[in-house]
Amino acid sequence: MISKDFFIFIIKRKFAIMLIFLLLAIIGYYTSNSITKDIFPNVYFPRVEVAIENGYTPTKQMLLEITKPAEESLKTVQGVEKIVSKTSIGSTEINLYFNWSTNPFTAYQLVLARVSELKNVLPPTAKVVVRQATPSMYPIGIYAIGSDAKSQTQLTDILYYKIKPLIISLPGVYDLEIKAPQWQEFHVVIDTDKLNSYNISLDYLKSVIYDQTKIDFLGITEMLNKQYVITLYQKPDDVYKLLDVKIPLSGGRYINLSEVATIINSKYPSRSISGFSHAKNAVVFNILRQPDADTTTVIQNVDSQIESINKSLEKEGIRIYKSYDSSVFIKESIKSVRDAIVLGSIIAVLILFIFLRKLKLSFATLLTLPVVFFITIIGIKILGLDFNLFSLGGMAAAIGGLVDHLIIVIENIDRHLKMGKDKLNAIIDGSREILPIMTAATLISTLVFLPLLFVPGVVGVFLKQLGLVLVLTYIVSQIAAIFLVPIVAYMLLPNSFKSQEDFISRLEKRYETFLERLFKYDFVSLPLILIIALIGFLLFRVIPTTFLPKWDEGSFVVDFTLPAGTPLEESYKTAMEMGKILNSIPEVKSWTLRIGTSLGHVVKQPNIGDFLVVLNENRTRSIFDIEDEVRKKIEAKFNNLEEFDLPQVVEDRLADILGEEAPISVILYGYDPDKLVKYGFKLRDLLREKPILTEVNLKTAFTSGEIRIRLKTEAQSIYGLNLNDLYQQLYNAYWGNVVGNIVYGEKIINLRLISIDRQQFLNPENVKIYSPAVGRFIPLSQVAGVSYMTNVPEITHYNLSPVAVITVRFKGNDMSKAVKVVSQTIQEANLPSDITPVISGFYKQQQKSFKSLMLVILAALTLIGIFTMILFVDTKITVSVLLAVILTLTGVLTALFITGKPLDITGLIGMLIVLSIVINNNVLIFDFYKNAAEEKLEKRILYATASRFRPITMTMLSNAFAMLPIALAIGSGTQILQDLAISMIGGLIFAIFLNLLIIPMFFHFLSRIVSKS
Repeated sequence: MISKDFFIFIIKRKFAIMLIFLLLAIIGYYTSNSITKDIFPNVYFPRVEVAIENGYTPTKQMLLEITKPAEESLKTVQGVEKIVSKTSIGSTEINLYFNWSTNPFTAYQLVLARVSELKNVLPPTAKVVVRQATPSMYPIGIYAIGSDAKSQTQLTDILYYKIKPLIISLPGVYDLEIKAPQWQEFHVVIDTDKLNSYNISLDYLKSVIYDQTKIDFLGITEMLNKQYVITLYQKPDDVYKLLDVKIPLSGGRYINLSEVATIINSKYPSRSISGFSHAKNAVVFNILRQPDADTTTVIQNVDSQIESINKSLEKEGIRIYKSYDSSVFIKESIKSVRDAIVLGSIIAVLILFIFLRKLKLSFATLLTLPVVFFITIIGIKILGLDFNLFSLGGMAAAIGGLVDHLIIVIENIDRHLKMGKDKLNAIIDGSREILPIMTAATLISTLVFLPLLFVPGVVGVFLKQLGLVLVLTYIVSQIAAIFLVPIVAYMLLPNSFKSQEDFISRLEKRYETFLERLFKYDFVSLPLILIIALIGFLLFRVIPTTFLPKWDEGSFVVDFTLPAGTPLEESYKTAMEMGKILNSIPEVKSWTLRIGTSLGHVVKQPNIGDFLVVLNENRTRSIFDIEDEVRKKIEAKFNNLEEFDLPQVVEDRLADILGEEAPISVILYGYDPDKLVKYGFKLRDLLREKPILTEVNLKTAFTSGEIRIRLKTEAQSIYGLNLNDLYQQLYNAYWGNVVGNIVYGEKIINLRLISIDRQQFLNPENVKIYSPAVGRFIPLSQVAGVSYMTNVPEITHYNLSPVAVITVRFKGNDMSKAVKVVSQTIQEANLPSDITPVISGFYKQQQKSFKSLMLVILAALTLIGIFTMILFVDTKITVSVLLAVILTLTGVLTALFITGKPLDITGLIGMLIVLSIVINNNVLIFDFYKNAAEEKLEKRILYATASRFRPITMTMLSNAFAMLPIALAIGSGTQILQDLAISMIGGLIFAIFLNLLIIPMFFHFLSRIVSKS
């Protein structure tokens, strides 16, 4: 019991204490500006991506020379639980997933160390990029530099040499990432017929040009007391002067390079390209932030710098456009949740006024709420948390508990005032009576969230922030209830109570009379409890389940795959036609295009691309309706698409974080990649026939075809050609060889030797190869065999085992039903015995999360039971309290069923929050029962329930209706928390019925039976 002197002490120092709370609130307010803001928690994930690029190396060669050595080496890195690789032409992408107990920084360092060893066994031309899964790997803004007059090559130069240095110097910017840069090159274009007529080999010509672009150190000398470095500087100042280079011929003759070649200004043979909706030529670039930088601040700084840059670019007909801005959704989401908190607080206080009829006290409570929230923000800063949908969701969900703490103390003080006590004694007695047991109840409420700390994986990371913020708010509100509420009551309550009966008092009396009558039929509580439990069980079985709710974030991705082998230019042409369809939709604000690369991947095939489509903010149609229109129009016009997918941006990022590709994935395990792809297509086609399923795609498909050239065994003995000679000549002919470079300032431009006669290369058998033995050019068919491979499969490995991955989305919100359809279809497919199908995707994460959260709820109930027994040392009370909290879950499920919402992880968290609030009220009811002066059982129960009637109905209704703005999904950010709010409203309203009728009847029945026995 708290001492009477304690309350006298704080009331005497009321202004000092209020000033302390006010100062802490001000500190919290200013602290809030320094806390980073994002959609998801700003944490490092135990995943490391290793991307290896090696030109257009064939898939099989990539697998043998790069993927397998890399996989086998990286799999042995300490802590790696899963390794996923995808091998295609010229690219290998390996994702390492570590145990969640592994420090992400340690994991990254271990991978870097292993990659440094691995480089010794990889081809020297292979480029390796290692990326840690941090918030900085995802673009916070996507821009495009565009012009109708300048080429993409010119735009790339301006972007790289002029703009990038300015942007990356801004605070918080990690990098400016150019997607699909088009680098300038000078092409030395050879006339092969003239070259053949002079009997000059490409290798010889290459060595001549290379010698004319060298800079070599010769030595040092001193002249007039100064030291000079002597160099052989053969590199020309003007590239076109190379055309005057003399090429020695046999017989002491010479010709100029200009007689067999010309030089043109061209570009590097890139395997990727980008585009923008509002410019003829454009290069897309991403802004990446530092891990601890605030997204909104960084975007503001970048926009300010770009505005200044645009003024200087305007005269050149160039402009930088902003297409995607993640800070818009972040700000809108945070604003929506903040507004929902404010509106919910007002609603809660309005209910308080209806019950207490004290305007000043209600208004003071309204002012106290932001004080508590701002002080909570100090705790958020100290714990290193940030503002995101989950942490703010914790604050929103805590409105109920916060108001609960304030209302309970105020109402109890008011109750003592009605007993005829003077104001000071009413405050002291009311506070002394309620605060100790309320503190114990708050302790139990916070312990309910303790098991959340042990939830593994990404879901655990997200929910820990929600739970921690909620607990922080509970603790701060409890401190405010102890120190601040008695002061507020002392300053605002009247000196004495004026007797007047309001409608709540009349309702209390009627309730007490009604409950007393019900005690005669207390045995009815047993079948009622069984019926409620049965309804809850049936609802749990029939309510659809899913992983996360769907939300409208205002932008989406259009992933597409054209037939294997589609050249980059043709892919770009087709994609721009798709862009016209996107432009025809009124809600589309802008789009950026990437082909041969993507939002989340460094390298893709030239037939694979994506659009990031940004919608107008003021629109009447939802993103889902717009996606349906896009899907119908594009599929109607382009019926040759191998893959077509429409995820939202944040959903796409979440999939990347989780290591899953779609809501549902079917992974086919086997040993033969060709066979896996073959049956993958078969299963894909069967799944596409199911009405509930949509966007069914085979992610492991075919790449470009191959023309395989094999040197004949007699080639060297007859024609003097070895394998290296053949390789060098064909490589020069088909790809071109970099034979040097030209330097303009700090700009280095490569020289590439290529052939002008591309027609002869359409038929490889007719390509002319120089034979050293016969001293002339001969057809390739004389020295090598040529074979054609039209279908070359990509190779995907899960833990070094070949797989084919099929991704599936579904209509509606019933993931469990969609999974059943997928399972049935797999059975119908009659896959061979050596192919094993496994269902994965978000569904797998959902199963893990549901299992973990069910264990959390079970652990919470166990903790409630243990601490209730410790608190009351009464089995009857413990059983009644456990029944009260368990049966409340039926109210949660009923609300989801009525609103047509699925049960997802946010709904399960809603259940947990309901438990934390309901236990509070039950503890207080039974504390009043234990301390009742009456001896008769009925009178004690009636005293406890009647005394708690007003605060229970008041707190439950205020808690429930405080969540109404989120339940109605007012604003974009509240949609992800909508199911949580609906769960809470259903559970809390149903708890009124349970706590005031069913549980008192049951406890009366149980006590009566026990006393008789």
